[in-house]
Amino acid sequence: MAVMSALHKSKQLYLITLDRLGDYMDLLRVELKIREQQLAIRVAGFALALLFGLLATAFLGLAIIISFWDSDYRALAAWFVVLLYGAIAGISLSLGLKRFRSQPLTTTFRNELQRDIDVIKEAL
Repeated sequence: MAVMSALHKSKQLYLITLDRLGDYMDLLRVELKIREQQLAIRVAGFALALLFGLLATAFLGLAIIISFWDSDYRALAAWFVVLLYGAIAGISLSLGLKRFRSQPLTTTFRNELQRDIDVIKEAL
């Protein structure tokens, strides 16, 4: 009798999984589209920030060097600009590596699958 009950429950589990398989695939496709849009917006934002940050930094360095052009500190100002650029690059790289960790692509898919498993456990 226990074998028949286990077979019946496994058949129910199979039918539920088979029924939800299409939903899982749709969910995965939607999740991929959302990620694609988020990535496109993020890349465009970073490209603009990079362009204008680069321009601002170049003009800042130029302004510092020009400010000290007629003084004895011209070479010191130029080296300061080089160090400033290096520091900005290092800080930017550090922030970029720390801040931009996105959650795994399968998180939503895994959560939905876990909910279905919980429902199946309750039904059994």
